[in-house]
Amino acid sequence: MGQPKDYGLFLPGEFYGSGAWLEPGKTLDYYLLRNGDVIEYRRKMRTLKVRTLDGTNKTMMVDDSQNVANLMVVICTKMGITNHDEYSLVREIQDENDSPNRPENYGTLTLRRKREEKERDAKMEQLRKKLKTDDEMNWVDHAKTLREQGIDEHEVLLLRRKFFFSDQNIDSHDPVQLNLLYVQARDAILDGTHPVTQEKACEFAGIQCQIQFGDHNPQKHRPGFLDLKDFLPSSYMKVKSIEKKVFAEHRRHMGLSELDAKALYAKTARALDTYGVTFFLVKEKMPGKNKLVPRLLGVTKDSVLRLDERTKEILKTWPLTTVRRWAASPNTFTLDFGDYSDQYYSVQTPEGEQIAQLIAGYIDIILKKKQAKDHLGIEGDEGSTLVEEIVSPFHATTVQRQLPAKPTPVVTDSVAKPAIIQPGPEGVNQIQAGYIQNIKHISEQRQLDTAYSPQPAVQQLQMTDAMSATRKALTSGRQAIDKSVDYLKTPLNLPPLGSDPASTKWRTTTLDTKKENVHTQIAAMNAATAHMVTITSTEDQVDSGAMGEALSSISWLAHISK
Repeated sequence: MGQPKDYGLFLPGEFYGSGAWLEPGKTLDYYLLRNGDVIEYRRKMRTLKVRTLDGTNKTMMVDDSQNVANLMVVICTKMGITNHDEYSLVREIQDENDSPNRPENYGTLTLRRKREEKERDAKMEQLRKKLKTDDEMNWVDHAKTLREQGIDEHEVLLLRRKFFFSDQNIDSHDPVQLNLLYVQARDAILDGTHPVTQEKACEFAGIQCQIQFGDHNPQKHRPGFLDLKDFLPSSYMKVKSIEKKVFAEHRRHMGLSELDAKALYAKTARALDTYGVTFFLVKEKMPGKNKLVPRLLGVTKDSVLRLDERTKEILKTWPLTTVRRWAASPNTFTLDFGDYSDQYYSVQTPEGEQIAQLIAGYIDIILKKKQAKDHLGIEGDEGSTLVEEIVSPFHATTVQRQLPAKPTPVVTDSVAKPAIIQPGPEGVNQIQAGYIQNIKHISEQRQLDTAYSPQPAVQQLQMTDAMSATRKALTSGRQAIDKSVDYLKTPLNLPPLGSDPASTKWRTTTLDTKKENVHTQIAAMNAATAHMVTITSTEDQVDSGAMGEALSSISWLAHISK
């Protein structure tokens, strides 16, 4: 049957993914097993199909009872990848708009998460189609097994880099990781994830020509030879004489081998401002207004970025060292910078948990590398640079190892000997003896006189104009909430709408619009509440004007929510 370690006890479920492997260190009571329950003794090893970005497909045997985090060690080892912490698996979903004529080894499929339960407005949906963000990635959960996530043996998973931490050390000495890094950077440049100028686009395309075709051949490499969609971003494909500029860059790299050209491509890509950034499309509160606007949130190995949603220009940078806490909910994500900022940064997004996992992943990698900084090797500090030098024999110094001294027996003796007084530099000093006088106890007896003690006068606090405005805003907000509760309890009488397609479509559209409005208003109220908590949590004097403005915003939103 094979090795005993390849088998285990399995508790079957009603459908694939509902069963569970029994761990050897736990009792049957832990799994609520009783007399008459059926468990299976079956083989734990299963096949897993993995595809890389360059189109390579591999099938390997993995342990079905292990979570994905443990499987990544096995997968990356068989792929020839050492830093498994920075890679992950993606479940692929084919986009209906993908061109069927695109070569099989070109990049990745469009990776999109299933969104049946999540509502999206038209503007955000349009931006997501234009921007390449990581919230479209359906990453596999490392804390669960493949079976728990419903991944059977026929599904193909995509292996790609998720964390960009030690990629700066990848060069031609590591051809496997260099090729994966080159393909991922190339696809990100061509699909617009990394915005580049026309000059940079031609430079990248020239290096790509050197990788795919070798040295420039004037008789062969002429205008019309290239399929521009595989070498340039779509915004530059129709530029006049663009192909001549590409071949001009191609001629500059004659003599470079394929590996050296890939290393040059990766090095040039690292110089881009957006390289290594994982993007998320979110909504943030517009300053001074009760309105949510789209914004890009980026996460790198050392910072959190706030970027322009159209140009991807970096607007603000928060180093990871300043992030004290973060909180993720189904619809929001909040960052707390402690003493480095006087307020929280809160955004509306359904991908809060994914952002939190990415930040936690980078921090875990940083801590692991820090703990292993004194160890060099496969599990060593991959973020450092090693310098190899050749030492001539005549520069060497011979160090002779001395033999240890012979052991001697331990000498035992008594330390209870008379003390010896050694004279100091001024001779023998005289010792004077004295005594301590007895302690005198003194007690004093008096009579305690009690008299009338007047009560302190109570000082009445004067209400300032700002405090009065705050109190008025609180009262108004409470009244608005009470009216909203009464409004929700009142049944709504609507005329019969009919069941024809037009009525059904109107009903669905109206419901979706109202639901999105409610979500937007609640998110704005949460942002105003977080702002008020930030104001009142300081030890300094509370800014009554700012707190009144936040309360007014909450009251106004509660009023219009009806």
